[in-house]
Amino acid sequence: MPDYFSKTIPDNPRNRNMVRDIRQAAAKYRETEIFELPFSKYRIYFETGSRVEYEACYIDHRRRLNVYTVMALSSGDPLWIRGLEDILWAVCNEFTWAFPAHIKDERDLPESSVTIDLFAAETGLAVSEACHLAGDRLSPLVRDRVKKEVERRILTPYRERELKFHKDNWSAVCAGCVAMAAMYWEGYEGYLSIEEKVTASMEDFLGSYQEDGCCLEGILYWGYGFGYFCYFAHMLRWFSGGKRDWFRREKVKQIALFRQRVSLEKDVAVPFADAPHNYGCHIGLAHFLAKEYEEAHVPEESCAAWFDQDIRHRFADLIRDLYWYDPELEKSRKEEELVIFEKSQWYLAKRPGYAFAAKAGRNNEPHNHNDVGHFVLYAGGRFILDDLGWPEYDKDYFGEKRYENLCASSFGHSVPVLGGAGQERGGSHRGCFLKAGENYLRMDISGAYPEGLCARLIREFKLSERSVCLSDRIEGTPFPVRERFVTRIRPVIEKGEEGDAVIIGDWRVRPVGVSCLAALEEHRFCPRLSICKTDMKPVETVWCVDFVIPEPCPEISFVIENISPAASVSTPPADRETVPGYTGGETSPPSS
Repeated sequence: MPDYFSKTIPDNPRNRNMVRDIRQAAAKYRETEIFELPFSKYRIYFETGSRVEYEACYIDHRRRLNVYTVMALSSGDPLWIRGLEDILWAVCNEFTWAFPAHIKDERDLPESSVTIDLFAAETGLAVSEACHLAGDRLSPLVRDRVKKEVERRILTPYRERELKFHKDNWSAVCAGCVAMAAMYWEGYEGYLSIEEKVTASMEDFLGSYQEDGCCLEGILYWGYGFGYFCYFAHMLRWFSGGKRDWFRREKVKQIALFRQRVSLEKDVAVPFADAPHNYGCHIGLAHFLAKEYEEAHVPEESCAAWFDQDIRHRFADLIRDLYWYDPELEKSRKEEELVIFEKSQWYLAKRPGYAFAAKAGRNNEPHNHNDVGHFVLYAGGRFILDDLGWPEYDKDYFGEKRYENLCASSFGHSVPVLGGAGQERGGSHRGCFLKAGENYLRMDISGAYPEGLCARLIREFKLSERSVCLSDRIEGTPFPVRERFVTRIRPVIEKGEEGDAVIIGDWRVRPVGVSCLAALEEHRFCPRLSICKTDMKPVETVWCVDFVIPEPCPEISFVIENISPAASVSTPPADRETVPGYTGGETSPPSS
């Protein structure tokens, strides 16, 4: 087979720095034996629903595989080849390449051992790619064993079974990895034998996006699913001599632009759905897309993921970061001040002093949160009004208890609470944009709530240089309304003759034309720290600010205004109420 990658890593300053860090990890691995993945940790998920104990051991095998592959490619020392052979052998010894969370019946041992999930498919590609990068430096016995295991666990089950992957990132990752493994071991002809199945999965993946290219799963799942789609599509184009080219589709180009369109600054992104606030892109993918599409930006290298920042240690991402990075590519960042995903119902406006994003949509989206009408406000390097992102993944979060979790519940988002009720899940519970422009957004979010709570709920935003005006017109509800605002910055209630206002950082939220009392709820949750910034706390604090309107009111309005430098929360006056323990200048850890 012709070389898809060269046998040595391209030499440039960034790659040398990356290899330097990987060499430090390699030195530690030389001092430790490879452990087997223990049954005592494997069983924990089935007993308690916790995923982290086993997955940590599993991922350490993948990290070691990455480390020894890079060392073998950057050095002629046979020591690293021996280490690579050992970790390949250990991965082949694993009972299953799938995560316990993705195994349907742990009592079915034969099925469990050949389950094709995201991580089994990734592993099949990773060991295949490692073997072909190392070439004939590897022991033929190791290479042959890897090939047999890829056939047994991945290729044969895929060919012989009617597998249906989720129509989201799963379709791209699972089918794409199987297809690439087939091309590595069997060439283009081998791929053609499964092309119909693979093509159907790729159409499912693209079908999970609207024509506007918005990823409803959030920024990280864009990088994951679309990244593997691109890796597959690039390899297929190369093996087919250009006969198969998915990149010529307009929809694929629109998806390629998603990362830059939802970027707020540097590595900060809109955190809707199950997403982090900070996204370190894979530089190899970014550079590839910039060469493929004139409209695609080249991000600053400081915004790119570094070794160990990808806690999953995905082999395909690391290798393409090293091989596809182009130091000669000119950096570009052309800001779009207004982004409207009309089909997906996301809105993003950037002003000199802040960025604002809001969404409508439906409450059955991939990695769904019940968040129709929700919005965020980002200013001064932190989220003033926030989206909590995602919690630590466990069994409950992907089961019937998902919406008991504050991160997914509408009670954890900046949307109204009607008579104590929040929004409901399901595709019939939705909202829609009525009008959207440069400084204006109006949406109907009535349908997100249980039937009978209101006849109509129209939410409207007007943006100016230093403020955002919010108005909710609620028709046909006899229930008291709580207007909720969510933040991870400690808020301060400000008493006034016309009612309460709330200070959040350098911004004030105050009602207009209606007198209401403000109340604070303090909650704590465990964020998914494996992807977020490492300086975040293991337990995060969030405050839900409620403005309580006890009597029916046809229109409820607020001004969210920048009060710096005229006002500050550093020395609150005596007439401000604070949450218990507040000392004046403290805030919760900023999301960036």
